[in-house]
Amino acid sequence: MANASLQSFLLPQHHSFASTGGSHDGSPSALLKLSTNTGGSISFRLHPNTSRSVTTTSTTNSSAPTPVAPAASAAEEDSSPAPSLDLLGRHLVAGDYRQADETTRALIIDLAGESARRRGYVFFSEVQFISTEDLRAIDELWKEHSNGKFGYSVQRRLWEKSQRDFTRFFIRVGWMKKLDTEVEQYNYRAFPDEFIWEMKDDTPEGHLPLTNALRGTQLLGNIFTHPAFQEDNQEDEAAAEESATTGQSKDDNKGRERPKFMKDFKPNYSF
Repeated sequence: MANASLQSFLLPQHHSFASTGGSHDGSPSALLKLSTNTGGSISFRLHPNTSRSVTTTSTTNSSAPTPVAPAASAAEEDSSPAPSLDLLGRHLVAGDYRQADETTRALIIDLAGESARRRGYVFFSEVQFISTEDLRAIDELWKEHSNGKFGYSVQRRLWEKSQRDFTRFFIRVGWMKKLDTEVEQYNYRAFPDEFIWEMKDDTPEGHLPLTNALRGTQLLGNIFTHPAFQEDNQEDEAAAEESATTGQSKDDNKGRERPKFMKDFKPNYSF
């Protein structure tokens, strides 16, 4: 047992008995190897090293994780261009009113401030943060490229003619459609398919740009009463005074009782 124990200890250590002499490639010239005879005694014999050195190369562990490229940032993932007046103008020149409407909505959010940008939509109380120059510039681009048919100031004029009644206004600009029923009924158009994205003879005046009224009409109302359209407001007030003096209404709907379907109508805006 002593011999076996000694053998098990020495065999893994055989490299420590190697001769210090060596070949030009660095491998030892002779090895001292352990051997046992039939009588159980232990002896050492010096054997010449005939083996050639072998250079091994490490291989990649197949279980090692594959490097993963860092995730793209939100800015890289969003390939859409930043909203700008220049971009809006290009869409309008091309007659792409659908994209012009999207750009206008994005511009309003961007101009309303950091909170609106983080949220992704505008509170009516944030409209005041939009500069007069910017809102007028958006409006002028819409009017210029629609022959005066589209734009916030156009919508505001029609809103005033509708006595600031949003249901009347929505019907007038075509945001609500008349149903094919015996009783006069209207319903809101489904966004975006049922809205009109082309300039046609029968396209309602003021149909674009759209303003989301899902959270109520105060946002749209605050846009219409923004200082950017103060001059238009003064003109409307002058026209109202003239109508009061002459006894003529500036709109056919003025003074008429609201139709029953309007009284019973419940707002459920979808755009």
